[in-house]
Amino acid sequence: MSMDFWVCEGIGVRSSVIWPLLDMSKCREAVKKLIPNEDIPYNNFSLDDYMDGNPFYGLGDFLAQLDDTTTISYGDNGNGETFFIYNRSYPWEHFKNEPDSIDEVHRRIINAISKVCNLSKDEIDLLIEDDIYEEGWG
Repeated sequence: MSMDFWVCEGIGVRSSVIWPLLDMSKCREAVKKLIPNEDIPYNNFSLDDYMDGNPFYGLGDFLAQLDDTTTISYGDNGNGETFFIYNRSYPWEHFKNEPDSIDEVHRRIINAISKVCNLSKDEIDLLIEDDIYEEGWG
């Protein structure tokens, strides 16, 4: 039997914190933009219908798709907690559009989350953890 081990480390937000704050009408519009060929129901919309790989692997993945810079990603700890997270990396692993400060990471996270929540930028900023370190086993 083999075991997998991974670490979610970086700056981000726990999906469990964001989920109850979502505005489902904004989520519907976001899903509609992300999968334009899909007929998205208006009255009976449920974001859950688009999770578990259909096409998003969870709220972290959905939020990562809303990041216009494609530098904020998602991860999980293997125990059901997912994250919308900027994974720190070595300078030689950086992309051209890599954020150059923690404040820039916050701005990118805030920008994506504000597309699906009715929170102010300051309220979203308070939800961001600067030092997520979660180990996953599976």
